[in-house]
Amino acid sequence: MKILHIIRNPNDATPLEIVRSQSKEHEVAVLLLHDAVYANPGLQLQVYACAADAQARGITKHECVDFKRIAQMLFEYDKVVSW
Repeated sequence: MKILHIIRNPNDATPLEIVRSQSKEHEVAVLLLHDAVYANPGLQLQVYACAADAQARGITKHECVDFKRIAQMLFEYDKVVSW
């Protein structure tokens, strides 16, 4: 199963713990929005950041995706979890 986790709060450790656990059995990716683009998840999986949010905050450490790509991703994954 392909799972996309959308994370908005960089201070909440729970989503990353769940991502780590699920990534052992599933294909998991993380999309960082808002202030979560500041986070450094330290994960060995695909981490994306909303391009507009990253640009507004001067962040360049993640692969940035625009709103069109984010909309496409919502349909590419079997399950989408928003935190």
